[in-house]
Amino acid sequence: MNAEATAVRTAKSIGAAIPGRWSTPPSDAAVRKVVSLGLAPLRLLFQTPVGRRLTTTAVLSLLMVGMVSTLYAHADSPGAPGLPATPAAASRAAGPGQAAAAATGAGASGETTLAAVAAARPAKDAAGAATAWYAARLHLPSDRVQALQQQSVDKRKVKVMVMAQVSATDLPTAFVTVEQTGRGWKVP
Repeated sequence: MNAEATAVRTAKSIGAAIPGRWSTPPSDAAVRKVVSLGLAPLRLLFQTPVGRRLTTTAVLSLLMVGMVSTLYAHADSPGAPGLPATPAAASRAAGPGQAAAAATGAGASGETTLAAVAAARPAKDAAGAATAWYAARLHLPSDRVQALQQQSVDKRKVKVMVMAQVSATDLPTAFVTVEQTGRGWKVP
């Protein structure tokens, strides 16, 4: 006889001698006690008036956090875009008579700057005028400045809150008051 046959025959004889499982099963009473101790806090939450109030408060708080998060994820965009991003598009939008006036503010390279274009023509809306003025003031392209909100001061004046992205961590904001002229909106 070989070793394998001996080991198999021994295991069979032991299994026959000890019927059932090899290890003892856990006591059902012990399992019930552990489960009841683990569920005791939940039972207190749902069976007592204070627990029900706490549960209701927690659920309502989570719902409010979800709603506010959703509102911030889908924020309204500003009313209108700023000036065109390229100087060529800006001079085309300015028209032939105003392009020459915008070119007088050009640098040594002869290109039209956005600040000169912003000063040369009034914007079609208050947000556009404020973003163009603030971009020119900070020497930034107009696509890095955006209008956040508007507040009407009187019939012809609007206060616009603008924010510029100078760097990843530098985001200055300002209130710019613009007024409506006969041809559009300008910073006084």
